[in-house]
Amino acid sequence: MPAAPRTLRPAQQGDLDTLVELGRRSWLSAFAQTAPFTLIEWWARTNRVRTLFAANWPQMLLCCQADEILGLAQPAQDEVNGLWVHPAHQGAGVGSQLLAAAEAEIAREGNRVAWLTCSAWNPRALAFYAARGYVETGRTRCVHASGVEVEEIRMERRLR
Repeated sequence: MPAAPRTLRPAQQGDLDTLVELGRRSWLSAFAQTAPFTLIEWWARTNRVRTLFAANWPQMLLCCQADEILGLAQPAQDEVNGLWVHPAHQGAGVGSQLLAAAEAEIAREGNRVAWLTCSAWNPRALAFYAARGYVETGRTRCVHASGVEVEEIRMERRLR
């Protein structure tokens, strides 16, 4: 039997607990092997995913298959403010589908360029965005609330 088709829908408040679990797994998948332990410990201790998602779920677009949430994107004006895919679904086109949907929303708002920031500790995401036409336009370094110096890479892509 073929798999159920993937659908996109806006997030609902009732999705929050599922989104937080997806975000935790996605974040650890991205950073467990590359970020300093101090940052990972701070992220877990402060429950950062819940704080972020509780404040931003109304802007989130979800990719679902049947009743399962596979990933989410958060377009905000001309920014792709977040793209999170559950590790079990990474590499299966979910991120590409969500990124395209976020870019379409950004373009509908009249923007000609989409931008995002990505941690230098997330080489898989940097390669993912570069493969989809995003180019680096700047880097910033700062001391994170955890006390660790972080580097964020700004990437942009011209939209059609």
